[in-house]
Amino acid sequence: MSFGSPYVTLPDFAYHRPKSLDEALALLKEHGEEAKVMGGGVGLIAFMKERLMSPAHVIDVKEVPELRQVRHVPGKGLSIGAAVSIKELLEGGTLRGYAVLEEALARVADPMIRSRATLAGNLCEAIPWVDSPPALIALGASVEIAGTGGTREVPVSGFIRGPVDIDLNPGEIVTGIMLPDPKGTLSAFEKFTAGSEFSLASVAVALAGGGRKRSVAMVYGAVSSTPVRCAEAEQAVADGLTPANVRRAADMASEKVECVDDVLASAAYRRHLVKVITTRVLRRMMSA
Repeated sequence: MSFGSPYVTLPDFAYHRPKSLDEALALLKEHGEEAKVMGGGVGLIAFMKERLMSPAHVIDVKEVPELRQVRHVPGKGLSIGAAVSIKELLEGGTLRGYAVLEEALARVADPMIRSRATLAGNLCEAIPWVDSPPALIALGASVEIAGTGGTREVPVSGFIRGPVDIDLNPGEIVTGIMLPDPKGTLSAFEKFTAGSEFSLASVAVALAGGGRKRSVAMVYGAVSSTPVRCAEAEQAVADGLTPANVRRAADMASEKVECVDDVLASAAYRRHLVKVITTRVLRRMMSA
């Protein structure tokens, strides 16, 4: 990821490679706001090259065993360590049952980037066009956080507060992402790009249950400063995926989802894309 930086080198910094979570937290406490935590390093290194960030200390957590685990937690779901790469998640059926997330991650950048980038890092960038947040929100995922004062868990829907703004206090580290048990959830992801990795509009859909107990989540990314749900579109397909309901959902999403103008696309064009990708993803789910 680059925005045309004139720099080809990084600013000076001290490099730390802790071997445990406690050591990482101690380093973060010692160096405070002068330190940044690095998982895959894709976003952080890009920001440093652009001189958007110039930390005096970089704490590389790739060798922290606690952050390298992917494990099923009985009664909760799948816990994905913050240092697990996207490539590792896409291999071996790790995300079986979480189609929306698997589809979103499979379209992140390119194979080289996916071998370095982590799901936690992708989320923590909190850049509007990043693809994983809408999928995680649709699944009801939460962020696992540790600090010297203990641990806490925050829904992804509340973790991203704005562009490059997340609910992470000084001295805290994201340790993982918790995905609830899918329990037969049908889900899918769709996005539109203009010949680059940057989405102009994306949508993540998750349908769980059936009949009157069906729950629906439709989350749109890249159209606003943070991912947004569309309750009206969700209600349109709550009683089933039919051609008429799909059309109604697409119309409601295009009308109700707030879209922004920026250098990548106009709000009007994004509203059109919202209708297109909603139709595409729901029709694909109808035939699944």
